[in-house]
Amino acid sequence: MPSKILSFNRGLFAQNLRSVGWIGIVHFLLWFAAIPLQLLMAYSQQKDSGHYPEWESLYSISASFQTMIVFTLPVLLAVLLFRYMQGKQSSDFMHSLPVQRAELFCQQAMFGVLLVVIPIVLISLLAIVCRYGLSLSVPLTIGDIIRWMWETAIMELFVFAAGVFVGMMTGMSTLQVVFTYILFLFPAGITVLLLANTSFLLVGFSADYYLSKNLEKIVPFYRYLNLETKLLTTGESLVYLLLIILFLIFAIWLYQKRHSEAATQALAFPALRPIFKYGVAFCTMLLGGFYFGVTQNQFAWILFGYITSSLFGFFIAEMVIEKTWRVFYKWKGYVYFAAAMVAIGFLLHLDITGYEKRLPALKDIRQVYFGSSVYDFVNNDKRPYVPFEQENQFLKEKENIRAVYAFHRQLAKDQPRPSRFTDQRQVVIGYVLKDGKRMIRQYSVPSKSYFSYYKPILESKEYKKNYYFLLRDQGYSPIRQITFRHPETDERTLTIIEPQQIDSFVEALKADLLEEPASVMLDAGKAWKGDIEFLQSDGDTFLLSWKKTYTHVEKWLNDHHLLEKAREDVE
Repeated sequence: MPSKILSFNRGLFAQNLRSVGWIGIVHFLLWFAAIPLQLLMAYSQQKDSGHYPEWESLYSISASFQTMIVFTLPVLLAVLLFRYMQGKQSSDFMHSLPVQRAELFCQQAMFGVLLVVIPIVLISLLAIVCRYGLSLSVPLTIGDIIRWMWETAIMELFVFAAGVFVGMMTGMSTLQVVFTYILFLFPAGITVLLLANTSFLLVGFSADYYLSKNLEKIVPFYRYLNLETKLLTTGESLVYLLLIILFLIFAIWLYQKRHSEAATQALAFPALRPIFKYGVAFCTMLLGGFYFGVTQNQFAWILFGYITSSLFGFFIAEMVIEKTWRVFYKWKGYVYFAAAMVAIGFLLHLDITGYEKRLPALKDIRQVYFGSSVYDFVNNDKRPYVPFEQENQFLKEKENIRAVYAFHRQLAKDQPRPSRFTDQRQVVIGYVLKDGKRMIRQYSVPSKSYFSYYKPILESKEYKKNYYFLLRDQGYSPIRQITFRHPETDERTLTIIEPQQIDSFVEALKADLLEEPASVMLDAGKAWKGDIEFLQSDGDTFLLSWKKTYTHVEKWLNDHHLLEKAREDVE
């Protein structure tokens, strides 16, 4: 039986060659324009001027154009190879041939695989010939070219297999294309929408924490575009191969189950229609809630977004299925959907898992994170820069852990919700436990209402020393020049270069930083008088704000008869 399924049918092959073979030619020509032609032009440029592009891999050569080829040609190929299924007469004709359905599917699929793989292999051989035959001075090796061939073939076969799989579930070629691209974006898109909407409904939930975990890796478009800097791992290659196999297995199974009457139908199987209808309603509901949650930040508007968007999505899906706009009499289906969503929302509101009020045991905490950025909690050791004022930081002293813990306990009790009518700040609290586990919560809080909780944290010596670059034990080189700058013109008003004066000024400024009240740290703009620029011995500079509360600095300037010069009419 397997040998019969995989047997070669010369008539089908000849028919495919006449009707679809041009796709293989176009495929080859596009890849030729993307790579070998570019190498030939680089050779011409090198021969004439001695200059050549500094390509580090084949992906560096017109990367965007390559991505376009990978995600368009295989989809078009999948549509054209199985286009006969989308018409009643052509479907009846093909299935009346003395060929089993499984054999017919395999013949079509294998022809598609050949049109995907052969042009890529030929382009790889041409790239090797251009690289070594023309002695191009570009850092490309045979290994680089083979890697490109393997990864590109894997990605194109994945796109082709996905297109074939989707084609089995619809009777319209246009929808086959649309659904295929939706399939590529769906995993990342639904994840973003679910996490964002959960953060609106569950107080303290940090969608940003989960969205910071390289979610773009599961978007095939982005992953291929990123191959220039990060090649496919063995695990990723195996996942793509597994998906290719699964797509084709499910596709042949659906192909054998599919009836000829499915041609021209939006969905080929009746069982898919409620899934599609309620799935579209659910996704549009999340999208509407996300939009109003981001723009209005009020639960009433979020609820409005849920209702209007789900209604729109539900009836649009009905119109696609029925291929008519006269579908509004089917409103009962939406009532069932709405009832299910209300029940789910009610369960979230009840918080049956205790998520909103959950805190770790104080004795189990090794260190606590306090700030406004989830990014720094996730990537604290991978910062590409050293901030002058480090608002987001890990605290290890017991008093600070208790202070942050008390703040979190109060937030868990009050469960503050975002509001557009009060001055709010993002508060991110994260715990690193002694067993290595992590826990994070994120809130929007009115800073004035919780000032008493901010105060002991922000005014602690540990927080101050982490917060201000100048107070850190390490991180900056000896200072050789201090410059005061006008707040409006940014012009220099005073420059200090005497080493003894620099040392004594820095000590005065450090005293002010250590004594700075939390109210000023939370609203530094009101006390700002200008910037103080510090030039280090290694040539780097950093800035600190000059604030009205810096009494030690003013006294130092006054004692050295420099206050008026530093002010330069600054009030």
